[in-house]
Amino acid sequence: MTTGPGAWAENYLILQRKGQLFPAITVAAHRLRRLPVWRDRAPIDPAPLFDAIEDAVVQATFFCNEALNAALEAVFGAARSLVDGVRTIQDTSRPGFGGTVHDQHRADDDAARQRLDHAIAAFVAAARNDLRIDGAWRGIEHAEPISPADDRRVCRRD
Repeated sequence: MTTGPGAWAENYLILQRKGQLFPAITVAAHRLRRLPVWRDRAPIDPAPLFDAIEDAVVQATFFCNEALNAALEAVFGAARSLVDGVRTIQDTSRPGFGGTVHDQHRADDDAARQRLDHAIAAFVAAARNDLRIDGAWRGIEHAEPISPADDRRVCRRD
């Protein structure tokens, strides 16, 4: 952030932009982590979510300090690793019963998703600290994987 006359306006704009980019990165990374490999025996392309992460990360690094950039780099690297793994699974196997990942790939897929989950949590902690947001953050879990074909935003009350 800057100091001097008019600095408050510049700092506000930076804070506002971070407030837009940080949640966008979190949402896209969370959706990628939950994205299934297969839908109805057809591969699901993870590229649109990865592209959204990359776009927001590149923009956010412009406004961030070294610690936040390291957290952003971890999210980006974990997302790339997951996408590479998903593509390997799609290129070298077929869907199992119910669209599951075959046993030979399941451990690697689970590990890549867990790595992305940890990177998201570390980034959110650093981002909330940077934005001076107090309190604990708790990620949202879905009962079922997110699918790009099911783009409805429905809230259920159980």
